[in-house]
Amino acid sequence: MRALASFVAGRRTKWVVILGWIVGVLALSPLGAKLGDVTTDDTESFLPAGAESTEVQRLLKDRFPGGETSTGLIVYRRAGGLTTADRVRIRRDARAVARAIPVVAPPVVPFTPRAPRDLVSPRGDAAYTVVTVPTDFEKMADWGKKARDVVGGGGGLEVYVTGDLGLNADFEEVFGSLDTKLLGATVLLVLVLLGAIYRAPLIALIPIVVVALSYQVASGFIYLYAKSGENVNSNSTSILIVLMFGVGTDYCLLLVSRFREELHRTADRHEAMQRALRRAGPALLASGCTVISAMLVLLLADAGSVKSLGPVSAIGVASALLAGLTLLPALLTIAGRRGFWPRARSVECRPEEAVEAPHGLWRRIGDRVLQRPGMVLGVTVAMFGFFSLGLLAYQEDYSIAGFFKKDVESVDGFEVLARSFPAGALGPTTVLVRRERGRVRPADVAAAQRRLRGVRGVAEITPVLQRSRDGTIARFDVVFRDDPYSDAALKRVDTLRDRLRDLGPGAQALVGAGSAVQADFNEASQRDLRVIVPVALLVIGIILGILLQAVVAPIVLVATVMASFFGTLGLSIFFFIEVLGDRGVDASLPTYAFIFLVALGVDYTIFLMSRVREEARRHGTREGVLRALQATGPVITSAGVILAGTFSVLMTLPVSFAFNIGFMVAVGILLDTFVVRTLMVPAAVELLGDRIWWPSTAQGGGRALRESAEPERPAVAEPAGS
Repeated sequence: MRALASFVAGRRTKWVVILGWIVGVLALSPLGAKLGDVTTDDTESFLPAGAESTEVQRLLKDRFPGGETSTGLIVYRRAGGLTTADRVRIRRDARAVARAIPVVAPPVVPFTPRAPRDLVSPRGDAAYTVVTVPTDFEKMADWGKKARDVVGGGGGLEVYVTGDLGLNADFEEVFGSLDTKLLGATVLLVLVLLGAIYRAPLIALIPIVVVALSYQVASGFIYLYAKSGENVNSNSTSILIVLMFGVGTDYCLLLVSRFREELHRTADRHEAMQRALRRAGPALLASGCTVISAMLVLLLADAGSVKSLGPVSAIGVASALLAGLTLLPALLTIAGRRGFWPRARSVECRPEEAVEAPHGLWRRIGDRVLQRPGMVLGVTVAMFGFFSLGLLAYQEDYSIAGFFKKDVESVDGFEVLARSFPAGALGPTTVLVRRERGRVRPADVAAAQRRLRGVRGVAEITPVLQRSRDGTIARFDVVFRDDPYSDAALKRVDTLRDRLRDLGPGAQALVGAGSAVQADFNEASQRDLRVIVPVALLVIGIILGILLQAVVAPIVLVATVMASFFGTLGLSIFFFIEVLGDRGVDASLPTYAFIFLVALGVDYTIFLMSRVREEARRHGTREGVLRALQATGPVITSAGVILAGTFSVLMTLPVSFAFNIGFMVAVGILLDTFVVRTLMVPAAVELLGDRIWWPSTAQGGGRALRESAEPERPAVAEPAGS
């Protein structure tokens, strides 16, 4: 860190750092601009590689004529009954849609001679047309929009385009230009908060520039990662914007705060930055490594969407960390005291006793906490335990009606469909019957269909819809009575699979698509949580142990973060289900919450405890806690508010999952900032005393800590012209 500080804040070498970043941005920005071209959002990319529904997707894509297909449902309704003119229009709309978009088969249209009777409601007031198109996630939204343009309603006739075509069109409306919108909202929010904190335009702008340039570099590397054949989806790249601006701004705040301290002690801005980086660098590095390592643990996930988030986020955080340790010091050194205009006098070189301000607000809070540490620790633990009771309300739900947080046509059409027809028509579950050798026999299909009849909740079993090119696989669909993405429907998938086991010598049945896709994703998410949590905690504990040169401290700190995680998760689940009235949450939400809350929440503990360790070397553990609270209180509070604010941007999206992630992380970060770091950790350290550093002592520590606690040097004048 000493060598790095001398280079990035050197009188001449700081310009080399700036030049290196300019070259890197110019080289990688064109690649980052093409990132959207290599992201993959098809169903298979979200599923575990070995899941049964994944195998069904592959077989449909590779073995059937036309490949994998998707459906659009055009739903018609007129109060009092569909008229003769409506029936004519329905047939005319079907022909127009078939001309406007590529279909793999003629639409299945009600009120035609060969149409199934179940396309018309018993009361005759509703009907729907089925349109089958190739599965192409890049074009399906446009096809849905074209279908809506062709079949627009009017004259008392309600017309809705739903199914895969309608849902993709609505997804495009919500997520179209999402990265740009998130980037703009996040930058504006961070700029306003930094301006309020520093009241110095240039210092508020520098972190934005640093994070923006590191985002360009990260996008380029993620593009290269995706081009290598790895899966990268748009969920990961959208979250990356919020994550990088939140984490990157935190790193900037910590270094700027330390730079201000050193400017009070040292007249020379180069020397001040070098000392600031030597002192803050180990905490920055440990924090970045903790988040990167936690994100890379996601590579152990089975669910493709969760697994994709790991390396994408790790690349982003690594880029932000590199910029925070190189580009930021160089820019701050160039700006010097002038960067704090119009408050440049606030960073003038002055005596040490004026710098330490031992009786500030955060010191007074620390004094109160350390007077009754047992009571404070007990109250905070009880509070998180009480919040955790909200987990009793936990339930999972993927119903179409609960996906969006605003009215969209696909959901309105689904609700009309569900009132008059089996709701499962929106997403039928597919059964593939195949033979290992030879063509599949009618008896094989009949046996499979016979076993599924009588399963509670099944409304319809279709005849054979397709056969593979070689005739070894036959496909039929199963339509459920209820919402195909409700909890009951997902549990029914296991029943279907159990019924189809041991179909007969040489025959096999696979269940996929529709409800089966979500059921397999649920199972993978539950497995991922069981694997990721212990591994991530172990990795975080090891990094904390290396930083603090202790065994007891990492255990205590991980325990406090876990208490905060369970409390936040319980409080959030209660809010979503009991207050907002949601039916349930996505099964992957606890995994996302754990990674973000634990990896990001432990940042503030690292910032605090690394300063406690530094101060304890000179003043003892108790005084070290008080001095660390006073020194880090403002910066950690500011960082927590900014990080919570950046994630709260996700709450502006009209999608339940994004809202839930944003709310949960924002609440959790604020609890970490104001409860865990301010109350819980100081109380635990006071109760344990010097034993917190076991097996070392309060005066022990590694080389990085010894360097960060180096004795103060007398103020020196800055050479003219430097």
